[in-house]
Amino acid sequence: MNENIIPYVPIADRVQAKTEKSRLLCQQLFTLIDQCVSAQFAFNHDTEKGYLSICPDQINDLLLELSKSEQLKTKLDINILKQSLDDLIYPTFKGEHTVTSHIWNKTEVTVWQFQLNQIATGVDMPNLDKDVELNLDMALSSIRLWRNSLETSNENKQVVYNSNDLVYKLLDLENKLLKVQEHIED
Repeated sequence: MNENIIPYVPIADRVQAKTEKSRLLCQQLFTLIDQCVSAQFAFNHDTEKGYLSICPDQINDLLLELSKSEQLKTKLDINILKQSLDDLIYPTFKGEHTVTSHIWNKTEVTVWQFQLNQIATGVDMPNLDKDVELNLDMALSSIRLWRNSLETSNENKQVVYNSNDLVYKLLDLENKLLKVQEHIED
């Protein structure tokens, strides 16, 4: 897997937008991004935690490169796609930014930046500290969800989990169960 995006779960199927047209257009973009990650292409110009950045000038080049190994013959109209980005609900479009790209020899590049979901590590929410039943329920539901996800991952090759995913989830479960244990000991 592409180490520039950790942990990475395919985005295209989860794209949400205000209009159906925007959702379909943005879904095409994120299908391309999912395929680039799977093919281990470097396109993510800014690897800050939780952000994904792609240069709009590079999108059709990436499509062309992917078409060499897969049967893709379409190009994306970047101007039409750009109009749809403001309608995105998930992932959140954070706008155009200029970054110094390690991919393009430290030159300044304009990128579209998206905010992905991320795990909030080290965040202690006060209501969770006191609600033992909620912590226990959340821990059990997380275990069930991950068990189901891992069971179905053999059938769906698009679902890929790496060791970091599991580490973050286990840390989260450990924190929830510690709160339950502290309450029981009191």
